[in-house]
Amino acid sequence: MTDVHARVARPHLGVSLPGLRFAVFSTRNFVFLVAVLAMNFTLMRPSPVDLLYIGSFLITLVHLTLFPQQEVTRRTLTFSLILGAWAVSYMLASLPHLSEEFVTFELLAKTFAISIGFIGAFVSMSWERRHFETFMKVYIVSCVIASVLGAVGFVLQHPQLTWDGRARALIDDPNMYGTFLIPAAVFCAYMLARPRSSKLLLLGAMALILLGILLSFSRIAIVAAAFCLFGYIFYQNRRHPRRLVLIGSGVLIIGISLFGVASLISAEFTEILLDRLTFAKAYDLGEQGRYNRYLLVLPMIAQNPIGIGVLQLEKIFPEPIHNIWLSSFVNYGWGGGVAWVTLVITSFVVSLRNHRRTGSEIPIVLLFSLIGVVLGASLHEGEHWRHMWLCFGLIWGFSVARFAPPAKPASQRRAPSEPARGTSARLAQRKSAYPSGQSAPAR
Repeated sequence: MTDVHARVARPHLGVSLPGLRFAVFSTRNFVFLVAVLAMNFTLMRPSPVDLLYIGSFLITLVHLTLFPQQEVTRRTLTFSLILGAWAVSYMLASLPHLSEEFVTFELLAKTFAISIGFIGAFVSMSWERRHFETFMKVYIVSCVIASVLGAVGFVLQHPQLTWDGRARALIDDPNMYGTFLIPAAVFCAYMLARPRSSKLLLLGAMALILLGILLSFSRIAIVAAAFCLFGYIFYQNRRHPRRLVLIGSGVLIIGISLFGVASLISAEFTEILLDRLTFAKAYDLGEQGRYNRYLLVLPMIAQNPIGIGVLQLEKIFPEPIHNIWLSSFVNYGWGGGVAWVTLVITSFVVSLRNHRRTGSEIPIVLLFSLIGVVLGASLHEGEHWRHMWLCFGLIWGFSVARFAPPAKPASQRRAPSEPARGTSARLAQRKSAYPSGQSAPAR
């Protein structure tokens, strides 16, 4: 009898299924957010960032096995097929050149980059609003770190943190650096409108991020940041014109102040700014310039439906095409071009449908973030931009079911045949006014 009592009293050893699920879900999110935090370092390919993203995906597979009710959404599968079509296109186009130096490495780098979109979609399938907001906060911190490094590098003109005198922090080039910061500026605008948010910290973070974009001296990044930030602020305050004017004026004052501060801190700032303040530089013009290359590749697209493959255009022109739309067609063939155009257009449609079906602002925040990055990629080689593929993945991974308004409890729902409470009370009063067996007169 004593042994029986001892066995009953002995606590259960091991981990419960709910506890295991929580641990896997939390670990997966932690690894994914650490990868987001480390995205301000892209000087290596493959880099530790890629390994972190792959680790979060492997944990996601475990998460799917522990949650039978968590199914892969049709949107995520559709997104994966579009990415797969783009990847197959650049693989097929590059098969004849695999023996050439750096071609295999280039294909590997592209695959790691687009896999971040795939992983982002699978991870965010299980996210609710608070998870997306946590992601935004981590992304803002990552961009603040990059902005500080870029500003310090610009002031000191440190070769590791600058390129051609322009800030780039620990990111490949100033254009990639500038577009990387754009989503964080939009996220700051979103978080500023949330209750119980630290307004001073967010305003300081936004100022640093805008300064980083400015010091990148990327013309398209500056224009895209202004367009997306003011576009989102307009959407956010479209029903409050007075507040819209105040907030827009405040952001404009911050921008002008950053110009003044940067001019005072660094003598090179005004010189580089005046040099960059043009729609066409020397490398944009001429027979081999950027804009003329756009025209020269059009016949090549028509003549090469499979594509010429990666790193082949550099044999013809002194520089890459610097346009992801044309690059997808000429380098990866008609399949790659159609896949890219389809991805962009459908991402816009999915974002708007997500917003219409849930009423949440998060799809609009993600959409403006993507617009800024795609605008930057339209004038540069954006195939390797991890943050661009991440924006795509979060848009397609957004689960409408997790943002739908909660259903009313059963106690608050009334059957269609049940009369309203007021009607029942009136009927009872009418019946009590007549003796038993008599009915109330018809009206």
